[in-house]
Amino acid sequence: MSGTKPSVLCVISTRPFHLKVRMKRFTHIPFYFLAAIMIATIFSSCQDDISDIGNSLTRDEVVITIDSVGFRLSGKSVAAPVIDARSTTNMIGEIDVPEYGRLKCSFVARLLSATNMNAPDSIPVDSVCGFQMKLTVPRSSVTGDSLAPQKLQVYELTKQLPDSITNAFDPTGYYTPESLLGTKSYTASAAGITDTKWVNSSQIKIPVDLSKDKGVEIFKRYRENPETFSWPATFAKYFPGVYVDNNFGRGCVMSISQANFNILYKVGVKETSYNKEDSTYHTVIVTRIDTVTVFATAPEVLSSNNISLRPSSMVTDAVDKGEVIIQSPAGYNATVRFPAQEIIDKYREQSGNLSVINNLSLSIPAVAPDNDFGIGVPPSLLMVKTSEMKEFFEKNKIPDDKTSFWANYSDKTKSYAFSSMRDYIVELIQQGNEVDPEDMEFTMVPVLITTETDGSGSGSYVTACTPYQVRPAFARLDMEKAEIRFTFSRQQIY
Repeated sequence: MSGTKPSVLCVISTRPFHLKVRMKRFTHIPFYFLAAIMIATIFSSCQDDISDIGNSLTRDEVVITIDSVGFRLSGKSVAAPVIDARSTTNMIGEIDVPEYGRLKCSFVARLLSATNMNAPDSIPVDSVCGFQMKLTVPRSSVTGDSLAPQKLQVYELTKQLPDSITNAFDPTGYYTPESLLGTKSYTASAAGITDTKWVNSSQIKIPVDLSKDKGVEIFKRYRENPETFSWPATFAKYFPGVYVDNNFGRGCVMSISQANFNILYKVGVKETSYNKEDSTYHTVIVTRIDTVTVFATAPEVLSSNNISLRPSSMVTDAVDKGEVIIQSPAGYNATVRFPAQEIIDKYREQSGNLSVINNLSLSIPAVAPDNDFGIGVPPSLLMVKTSEMKEFFEKNKIPDDKTSFWANYSDKTKSYAFSSMRDYIVELIQQGNEVDPEDMEFTMVPVLITTETDGSGSGSYVTACTPYQVRPAFARLDMEKAEIRFTFSRQQIY
């Protein structure tokens, strides 16, 4: 039989399976016979357990390389710059911890007004009997001694807060002694709460009595000029916001999830009772106290923490000795050099033309130094290119797995694991052999990650990444035991 036998190559890789057939011209062979030969040859060369015909053809195999040897992470602690302190939670209080440092927190906030006061029109102004701020504190957000006596004071702001606000904001000049609305001595504990309510409640409520005269003024304003409260901008001109400061106590810091401002008013309620002796009913008017919420802190308007942290000598001494400490809020970040150049050089030595990068990951052990205040590690860590960190927070970006990455802390492994760095190294390989030093310099920052579940309920995605300002936190990062794992597949043809 004249002609040439078809050449068939089965390529198996991590890419989708491809079957390539290279065929030279055949002569003196009917087409249907040629087709039968091709089909038989394809199956024989791809399935060696059926026939030995494929043994004479080109053979290959896929080799998966997992390399974690020789890649070293180096880093050091650096004082955190001023941070964007806008947050959905507001920290208040002061602590002084030998292993951590001295932290003092207060906050300023614009307020979101109710567009309509939900009180009956029949209630007269002279029924107003009080004005109150009620703070809601999740029980899990209290750091320190919950029985320690504290005292706070609430001021009405006298001018608008700046939009470009940071944790170093000084409220001096934004309030006056005359704008004091009220003070409150309190403890962040179950004192005064029944055992049943304490067990069943996940929150602590702290009421703060404010100026009754201010409550009367606001009540009248709702009645006479309701348009004042129609839009946040017009309301802010009337009531710029509040400054809440802790002016006594160093034993506790707590994070407030919401502050509601309520007007209290008296209302007469009819009560009917039955007299058994004369079989008659008696109706009396009983005075009760009702409340209506007129405005509150909310994510839609600005709230910002004023944070001052002075790290303890134990922390600063450890940093001076070369230990890598991260500390929040507004304490220490860590700068690291990620060995991208070494990874790429090793990859080029071992890979061929048919190679695929599978993954790149980084794991860093971390522990919180022992302390009596229960201060632990930050729940999440952001690793962002140092040159892009300022812009990242200013523009409210989220990690993109190319120049910024995030990791949750694992109590099981006692480490942070950045598991999705593949796109980062792929882009650098595509740029050429030499890596710009700027592309290897990163900063690690304690952050709060906010996620939402997708519509199908099968996964979640990040919606916000902000500096961690929920409670004090710190950790020692063990750079010597950090593990970088680089995985790629290559095809070897025999």
